[in-house]
Amino acid sequence: MSVIEATRLQFKKSAFAEEVVKHLALEPEVHDLFSAATSIETTSHIIAAIVGCETPELLEATSMSDLLIFNSLFTCLRVLFVKQVQGTELSQGEQQIVSLANRFAKKLACNENSMHLQGNIELVIKLYNQLQTLAKAEVRNHRSMC
Repeated sequence: MSVIEATRLQFKKSAFAEEVVKHLALEPEVHDLFSAATSIETTSHIIAAIVGCETPELLEATSMSDLLIFNSLFTCLRVLFVKQVQGTELSQGEQQIVSLANRFAKKLACNENSMHLQGNIELVIKLYNQLQTLAKAEVRNHRSMC
């Protein structure tokens, strides 16, 4: 990849992250996720970085929507699921992405316009529940070792 192409991709990721921030700021049900140490901006940049590597065509979208956010979070969740299963601990921002994916899946599950996404919505909820179970097991194992 040339320097110009790399710079162009970085610019697209930055613009995408800004759009994610604007969209998430309009979602009152996710504000509680960003009261901790990791900001909405940091989490949005992690989303953009993963999307830029895994599905760069999503960076080309001209307007942010719940559908685009969901597809982006679905991409991130698949990558983060593999990371967690391989034994690498997720950062706080990555954990926020997992929670965001679950919340958007539940939000879209109630939306009649999202019926074509039903398989992905169910998969997100299933992966989220598996990650929660894995995290609880790791906490129990860590406590029993101490």
